Amino acid sequence: MRTFSLSRDQARHKSSLLSEYTENLGMAMMRRKSMLALKAARLEAEMSLKARTEFVASMSHELRTPLNAIIGFSDMLRNRPMNDPQQVQEYAGYINDAARHLLELINQVLDISKVHAGRMELSPALLQINDMVNHAVQLMQPRVAEKGLTLHCRLADDMPEICADETRLRQVLLNLLSNAVKFTPEGGEISVLTEWREQQRMACIEVRDTGTGMTPQEVARAREPFEQIHDQLNKKHEGTGLGLPISIALVELHGGNLEIESAKGRGTTVRVLLPVGNCGKSPANGPTAAGDGHGADGGA
Repeated sequence: MRTFSLSRDQARHKSSLLSEYTENLGMAMMRRKSMLALKAARLEAEMSLKARTEFVASMSHELRTPLNAIIGFSDMLRNRPMNDPQQVQEYAGYINDAARHLLELINQVLDISKVHAGRMELSPALLQINDMVNHAVQLMQPRVAEKGLTLHCRLADDMPEICADETRLRQVLLNLLSNAVKFTPEGGEISVLTEWREQQRMACIEVRDTGTGMTPQEVARAREPFEQIHDQLNKKHEGTGLGLPISIALVELHGGNLEIESAKGRGTTVRVLLPVGNCGKSPANGPTAAGDGHGADGGA
């Protein structure tokens, strides 16, 4: 059997070639990874720009609608003789409704801008959740009745006080209730529940509806600002679609979490979980009543 051996120079040359090949391969892979990363970043930027462009277009329409109503009815009051006080009151009501809707839209845009800039601030104080929920439910009753829906309210009798910004927390609940009313067809049901979760030391506010529901992909998109603007279902309804992202941000600012469970055609359940805080004072009391944690059905 014949054997071959490499000289020292030949071995060194072969090692050099292998090293050069390995280095070139590594550089090629790095260039490839950089190109893919750049392409992904460019695609993400383009999608983000497109979403914001469509959002601006949508906002322009949303803002023009109440503004046109305000201008139209105020022009009629100014230029046409109005001898009927009832008609004057009716037109003034239209102007007031349009102005309030316009203010709501502007506030939502300002809120999401504050969230993105990290400048949203809270004014926490000890809060009775059930009182806040009752108030929000009463505010929603006219819209619920107008839509032909049924609203149930079941409040736990063992809810502790929590440390929260009542105005912002009410805003969260009204956003969730507004979405439930918006996407629940006539004859549907909406339920609002509160629950004290002892093991987690969390207060829970739950809003359920029997509405159109969402797929997991739609839920993910709805959680992000601007993304849900593309949803065809949302295009059939008024509003910016920023209510849910703002609500998520406000809940997280409280140290809590907002969970969404939904199924297409089977409705949506949203849970707001909030920790019990002491607002710099003595710790809030935990539950004082035993039982299953549910009071009587309020039937609100």
